[in-house]
Amino acid sequence: MRADEEKRMAERKKQEEERRVREIEEKKQRDIEEKRRRLEEAEKKRQAMMQALKEQKQQKGPNFTIQKKDPSFNLSSAQIERNKTKEQLEEEKKISLSFRIKPLDIENLGVDKLKTKATELWDAIIKLETEKYDLEERQKRQDYDLKELKERQKQQLRHKAQKRGLDPEALTGKYPVSTILF
Repeated sequence: MRADEEKRMAERKKQEEERRVREIEEKKQRDIEEKRRRLEEAEKKRQAMMQALKEQKQQKGPNFTIQKKDPSFNLSSAQIERNKTKEQLEEEKKISLSFRIKPLDIENLGVDKLKTKATELWDAIIKLETEKYDLEERQKRQDYDLKELKERQKQQLRHKAQKRGLDPEALTGKYPVSTILF
C-alpha cells in the first residue's frame, strides 16, 4: 500500500513537472511571438517612413528641415534598449533581417532564368547604390549649408558688435558679451 502511494506521488510529481515545463515553453513561445509581432510592426513603420521620405524627396522641398524634439520623448525606452543582452540583440537582428532579406530561391532554375535573376539583382544593387550616393551628396550639401549659415550668423554678429562700438569678435567668441547691457 505504501509502495502504491509512493508510485502515485512520484507519478503526480512527474506530471506536475511536465506541466510546469510545458507552461514555461508555452510562455517562451508567446514571448517570442509577441516580440516578433512588435518587430514586424516596427519594420512596417520603418518601411512607411522610408516611403514617405522618398515621396517627400520627389516633391523637391527645401534642402534641409529643422525638427523640434518631441516633448513626450521617453528616456526609459532608450534605457531599456541599452540594457538588452547580446542574445536579445542578436535575436532582434535575425528577425529584422528575415523581413528585409528575401530568400533567394534559385533551386530548379534554368540558365536563362538564372541570368534574368542575376540581372534583376544587379539592377537592385545599382538602384540602392544610386540612392546611397544621392543621400551622401545630400548630406554633404546640408553640411555645407550649415557651415554657410554659421558663417553668415558670425558675420551678422560681428556687424552687430561693430554697430555697438565693440570689438568685432566680442559677440562671436566663446563667451560673448551680454547684450543686456546695451
